[in-house]
Amino acid sequence: MSDFSLRLLAGFGLFLSILSGCASDGERTRQDADGKGPRVVTYGPGLRIDYRVPQVEVDCEVILREGDIELFCYGRAPVPKDHESILRTDVPAEAIYEALGLIGVMPGHTLKFFIETQTLRMPAGDPVDVFVRYAQDGSMIEASACDWMLDARAKLPMQRGYWLFTGSERMEDGTFAANYEGTIVTVVDFPSSLLSLPTSHSESDADLWLSARTDVIPPLGTKVTMILRPANRSD
Repeated sequence: MSDFSLRLLAGFGLFLSILSGCASDGERTRQDADGKGPRVVTYGPGLRIDYRVPQVEVDCEVILREGDIELFCYGRAPVPKDHESILRTDVPAEAIYEALGLIGVMPGHTLKFFIETQTLRMPAGDPVDVFVRYAQDGSMIEASACDWMLDARAKLPMQRGYWLFTGSERMEDGTFAANYEGTIVTVVDFPSSLLSLPTSHSESDADLWLSARTDVIPPLGTKVTMILRPANRSD
């Protein structure tokens, strides 16, 4: 049985324990008014699964509002990326990986160049839409992550699109690479990306293609919920 299958079964077992009323304090649920059972499950600190949509919700904060970027969302990690990501979260990438699996999103693989054959493997995985939700002037605002980024060449907001659940890779010692590098939602090529764009974009400083769209990003330190939903594709 694959590692992903084992994680999926483990997570499903956790969900069944919640349904039977055996959840611990760290596995609290919120019920609809009809009392039919849990709809929003706290999967871990700062991480929830809303089975009604379905979607995964990740607590984040705004850490950058201007300049070139390589990520939309970075996870605290030994390899710091605070200077190149709009959002930061304390939720481990591997926990988000598991939560996406529990709503039926299947991982594929990251972009990779094979030196031996001089071939490029494009990223693959189920498509995911990325949104942000935050409070502003007494109202809750929800926007596409794409709206917070500016295409440097076109001088226009990033064209709306989806990410792929590429699922990162593991390091030689078995460490989940996205945990080590914090590469949760990326906009350039990282072999460790948890969520990658379908197209290739160099991480070279000279070739960075997106920057933060300062005028629409709330102030630094703003608490934001990043929302990951299975994307509807017509292609």
